[in-house]
Amino acid sequence: MVVQHKYRTFWPRFWAGWIDTFVFIPLFGVDWLVQQTTSAPVVLALWFVLYTLSFDIYSVALHTKYGQTLGKMAMRIKVLSVSETKLSLRQALLRDIVPILLSSVSLVFWLPRILAGIKFELTWVDELSLYGSLAWFVVELVTMLTNAKRRAVHDLIAGSVVVRVEHIEVELSHSAADA
Repeated sequence: MVVQHKYRTFWPRFWAGWIDTFVFIPLFGVDWLVQQTTSAPVVLALWFVLYTLSFDIYSVALHTKYGQTLGKMAMRIKVLSVSETKLSLRQALLRDIVPILLSSVSLVFWLPRILAGIKFELTWVDELSLYGSLAWFVVELVTMLTNAKRRAVHDLIAGSVVVRVEHIEVELSHSAADA
């Protein structure tokens, strides 16, 4: 299988994922602070919703607006529609549908408990989320490495593809020169 250079995005995607993870490290500290300083169920519930959905919102919003998260910007890769046009909101949502569903399960399970004043402890829902995320990662990895455009399952679901920014810039300059 021959992979064109513009689709060789495994390592940039890998490092972009780590960069995006580091972007959220301050939230761990804020979470600890909120947990230590308040016992008000409403405040804890609001924080839990924000904390749980923060990465999903970050990913969908930035992919919709720019086709890139901060990590992808740093690694100079971009998510486009498979036709290599701008990604739509629908496509950005579909790319993250599995993490959004896992977040939703966590919210449905934990929100009533937090509002009832029950302290957080690991449960089968948390294990489902953890193992579900791990299984999803493995499936994503296998599919990405077994097709010529390096499209992971979420790309296949959303009709998207990740390309190196340098190829977008070259193609745009060729289009401008032809006009």
